[in-house]
Amino acid sequence: MISYLSVVLAIIFIDNKAKISNKQSYIRSGFIEMVAIVGVLILSLKIAELVEPIIALPQIFFAMIISAGLGMVLSNWKLGPTLNSLLFAGVPIVLAGTFLVGGSRMGEAFKISGVKNVMIYGFSGQLFWMFAGMAILIFLGKVNHVRNLAPEMAGALSHSGLTGACTSGDLGEEAATRAPIMINVPFFGHIFVFSILAASAKRGSIIVGWVIPLLVAGLILTIMSIKTLRNSNGDSGKEIKGLMQFSFGWQIIAVFSSFTLLNVAGMPLDQVSIAVSSALSHFGLFAAGLFFYYLY
Repeated sequence: MISYLSVVLAIIFIDNKAKISNKQSYIRSGFIEMVAIVGVLILSLKIAELVEPIIALPQIFFAMIISAGLGMVLSNWKLGPTLNSLLFAGVPIVLAGTFLVGGSRMGEAFKISGVKNVMIYGFSGQLFWMFAGMAILIFLGKVNHVRNLAPEMAGALSHSGLTGACTSGDLGEEAATRAPIMINVPFFGHIFVFSILAASAKRGSIIVGWVIPLLVAGLILTIMSIKTLRNSNGDSGKEIKGLMQFSFGWQIIAVFSSFTLLNVAGMPLDQVSIAVSSALSHFGLFAAGLFFYYLY
């Protein structure tokens, strides 16, 4: 209901600070975007149902891949009111709802066996993966600028809060422009994330033999990104290339290192998924964790 009202308000008020030469075209774009979003949701659901007998991948995985592909093909699309309102308010509204529900259930959460370990990693992991990534970018990549750090860490961790801050423009125009690029790149890595997690969920433990090659690939990408960033000398194209490499590499390292270490240490896989999604504030894992919880 809130999302619908946001779209309606965006169409009515459009943007009182912007000068739109053709308001009819702008509103028409918003309608097309609404139809496209519904179409993507229906198509992703059908694909998820089709492949479920082979491997149970969540609908959000296919929705992300289709959306990212559409973004590449329609890169010149001028955003209408629907996408503008979703980019501006979508993530913050979801976060507000999550915090509201989560806060109201906090007392019950402490009664769950093993929840203390989950919460400890959720807090400490958030500090480690976020600031370790920033330290690498600052001290090794030599790119200590908000235009690089904010969208890069939003993308590298699929961090829901930082993503909302970037796309809403709170961290500057350049960060808002670069954030969608950085966020989309790791989405293709979710092919490995969701497929391995789905197989691991059915098995009951992480499949270490599948994870090790991915960690090596993530480490190589991270090293490549440092080299690219050090040689960028402020060139926007080179910076974005290096940030894309780091976004992909650091995402793989953060996700699979966390899953492997916690599961091998003895934490059940269902609790691991909660701990990791919390530690990274990772919106993809959050949605997938709910999916796997109800599925298995």
